[in-house]
Amino acid sequence: MCGICGAVLSPEAFDVEGIVRQMNAALVHRGPDDSGQWDSGEVSVAMRRLSIIDLAGGHQPIFNEDASRLIVMNGEIYNYRELREELIGRGHRFRTRSDTEVVLHLFEEHGEQTPRYLQGMFVFCVVDTRDRSLFLARDRFGEKPLFYWQDAGHLAFSSELASLLECPAVPRALCAEALPHYLQQRLVPCPLTMFRDVHQLPPGHSLRWSEGQADIRPYFHYRACPDDSLDERSAADMVRTALCAAVRRQRISDVPVGAFLSGGIDSSTVVAALQRESTKKIPTFTARFENAAYDESPIARKVAEHLGTDHHEFVIPSRGFDEEDLLRVIRHAGQPFADSSAIPTYYISRQIRDAVTVCLSGDGGDEMFAGYTYFRDCLKVDELASWAPRAVFRGIGRLGRLAGRLPGLKHASRLRQVVQAADLASRPYGDRFLGMAPLFDRFELRKLLQHPQGNGSGQADDPFGPYRDPAGFPTRLRQLMALRVGFHLSEDMLVKVDRMSMATSLEVRAPMLDVAVSEVAARMPDRLLIRDGITKFILREAARPWLPDEVFSHPKWGFSIPLHDYQNEAYRRMCHDLVLSDTSLTCRLFSRRYLHRIVQRGLTRRRDAADVSVFRATHQVWALLQLAAWADHFGVTL
Repeated sequence: MCGICGAVLSPEAFDVEGIVRQMNAALVHRGPDDSGQWDSGEVSVAMRRLSIIDLAGGHQPIFNEDASRLIVMNGEIYNYRELREELIGRGHRFRTRSDTEVVLHLFEEHGEQTPRYLQGMFVFCVVDTRDRSLFLARDRFGEKPLFYWQDAGHLAFSSELASLLECPAVPRALCAEALPHYLQQRLVPCPLTMFRDVHQLPPGHSLRWSEGQADIRPYFHYRACPDDSLDERSAADMVRTALCAAVRRQRISDVPVGAFLSGGIDSSTVVAALQRESTKKIPTFTARFENAAYDESPIARKVAEHLGTDHHEFVIPSRGFDEEDLLRVIRHAGQPFADSSAIPTYYISRQIRDAVTVCLSGDGGDEMFAGYTYFRDCLKVDELASWAPRAVFRGIGRLGRLAGRLPGLKHASRLRQVVQAADLASRPYGDRFLGMAPLFDRFELRKLLQHPQGNGSGQADDPFGPYRDPAGFPTRLRQLMALRVGFHLSEDMLVKVDRMSMATSLEVRAPMLDVAVSEVAARMPDRLLIRDGITKFILREAARPWLPDEVFSHPKWGFSIPLHDYQNEAYRRMCHDLVLSDTSLTCRLFSRRYLHRIVQRGLTRRRDAADVSVFRATHQVWALLQLAAWADHFGVTL
């Protein structure tokens, strides 16, 4: 596991080698064990290495036999041994046992089709030392990140935004198109970033740089091909077989391997498969929260006892947030990140790193096997919308919002849910899925924004455009799942895990995102994904022989924190000093009157955390604090 970076810049205007050296230094947490750099005047590439496979011989950059090509790579290739044997049979000679060298020789055989042959999580860059062209590729689901900037024949790229910004040519200006997406969807959709003119290479894409031009192409599309002939028993057997094979591949390492264990179905299933593949007790790790409403550690403990793992529990501190917690998320995410569970992810990763270097997780299970209640709720809204014309639901929504203004109204949270359902039912079919549980709904967004901001909606460059037309998907459920895979998985869940684990030099692998597992999941018909309102049905059935009943009977919690409980004095001070400061980006962008109202509401509502209005208010403030602190930390301009 590593971080990579590089640049193609005019040597007359830039110290290319020095700039890339600084970029690479900013990635030291991703690879504290080793570093390497190659320069040729206008081109320079570098990497930081966390040694996992071939500890002694995996130094990068790695060259081919005649030094006509070199490679730097971030990630792990789980099928590299099989590929290596095939390449040796074709006459290739290897100097190391590393998976990185396998990718380089594979590129000699297959060129730009190389990523199609790889099972793993990766970003790599192959440099042709003869014509100075570059080829970069990112894994299918976006487990590993790659950011880039290009302008007037210049290119810079890196595994993290903070590293990319070490290049003085990269601008630090707000991307107005990304802002509404962040405020509504809680994420910045790829290929956008919150920095203007800085982009992220989408998952399943490659970038070829030649003669000052970038050619970006997809090599993979997430596609479902449901097999209606599958019965429950054979489908469950297929899922179990694929998961065991994935875990067998992903446990390959020359350093200690453990697993996250939350007590949920996904992580418990991965741990069960991993323990079945091991002759020793595997180390498992659980985060324990002092707030019982958020604590799954008792369930995780029962799973560990049932499976016989070497179990460890780490308490997540409940002292509240301080400035270092906030800045840590911003530094490593490189842009505002609205998922507050990044903080406990960092804490547990830091403690796990004392015991192991590699950890398997259950990430991706909800996306691959339809585990979110979001899917079920959106299907219910579709059914609701079929009962009456859209104008009727628009009227219900208006009446509900008016009723919500009445003083002393009881059950305001319930009324808000009714209003949201009516609002969604009034939307065109292709837009409903974007309106589910927004951080700021479209009415709040109008009040908040002082100046109109482009959100790409309906435009040719709309990041969500390919997901709006249901004709491109076999079923409505598969359309919703594709959206989660294409954006929420890669821009939220995997961002949180990659940035916070790599901040502690811990490698996290996700067997649920294994190529073979994803292909099996793509064959599942809807009736085996959600049955009688039960989400992730077939994964439950596949895991049932392995796990105790408690795993299946308790409600889905997810890895989240009681954000309203963490609002200590330091947190409140940061909100006022950063969000409400006269010079802050937020005060320049947003209506000050409405901004003050949001902050006041989010800092004073400390009632039942299950109340939807409390949850939204506290998370709205967190998202605004992230935005203001990001702009302040990186010196972002409008």
